[in-house]
Amino acid sequence: MSECKLTLLVNLGSPNALSTKSIRLFLKNFLSDARVVDLPKILWYPILYGIILPFRAKKLLHKYDQIWLKKQNLSPLIHYTNNICQNLSHKIQSIDSSHIVKSAFAYSSPNITDTLNEVIQQYTLANIKSITIIPLYPQYSSTTTASVFDIITKYFLDKKYIPTMQFINSFHANEYYINAVVQNIKLSWQNNDRGEKLIMSYHSLPVKVIKDGDTYYNECIKTSELIANKLHLTKDDYKISFQSKFGTQKWLTPSTTDVIKEYAKSNIKSIDIICPGFMCDCLETLEEIKCYNKEIFLQNGGDVFNYIPCINDDDTATSLLLNLSSLS
Repeated sequence: MSECKLTLLVNLGSPNALSTKSIRLFLKNFLSDARVVDLPKILWYPILYGIILPFRAKKLLHKYDQIWLKKQNLSPLIHYTNNICQNLSHKIQSIDSSHIVKSAFAYSSPNITDTLNEVIQQYTLANIKSITIIPLYPQYSSTTTASVFDIITKYFLDKKYIPTMQFINSFHANEYYINAVVQNIKLSWQNNDRGEKLIMSYHSLPVKVIKDGDTYYNECIKTSELIANKLHLTKDDYKISFQSKFGTQKWLTPSTTDVIKEYAKSNIKSIDIICPGFMCDCLETLEEIKCYNKEIFLQNGGDVFNYIPCINDDDTATSLLLNLSSLS
């Protein structure tokens, strides 16, 4: 039987179908992870099972419907992750035919365990000489990257053979990633009038998580500074903000929505906004930013709201992942 090397791309996941049932299953998997919600189960589970799962899934159906790729019948996140995997696989196979690429999701299908089982069934574990795991989260966080590490570690706990492993815990300052984001911004400025301000919006986190040692906030700041430097921006040209807060804890600020309202009310008529904390467009970028926050800006006096997409399945994504796999 032939030997292989494996690169495993892992993204967070999303509902596998545009249905309340699928959304509820995704939320259950996602919000049951203690890395994601750091509360005792005795306090959290009554909220999760008594309020969030019965009611939140129905509300989210309309939001997912706004961004769902009807032709592919997939969420954007799953669609782009699949394409990234195919593109990288094609490139890597042209370099080394024994090197395979698979994608998996932390909280939806195909999950990490099933994907590893599939590869082992095909090659046997002893014939997998190395595994490179790349969580598709630019900035490290215990709420995302560490969850992938937990799953991988748990999977191999009872295995008699463990391949050589490389775990990429962050690429927030990787030159290929910074250049890819900068390229998207420049392309947007070429095709549209450049806005008066550039907002870089990241998913927020509870402040407690950062105080407990998570490096996410510092990595978001570093990513933004590197992007700003490449674009020759002054501190007054751009703003770092945080989105997608839920719950009652104190979260990272300033809020993206608050920044957008403030700009609109301060007679700033045009803004550009990008989300460098996301490799692929998803509900948080397309519905929350491109749709909802655009309405906020326009309702408060703004004129031009320009959302700049994530790098998604562009060629720059392939170059980045080749670099992270030490194959560029």
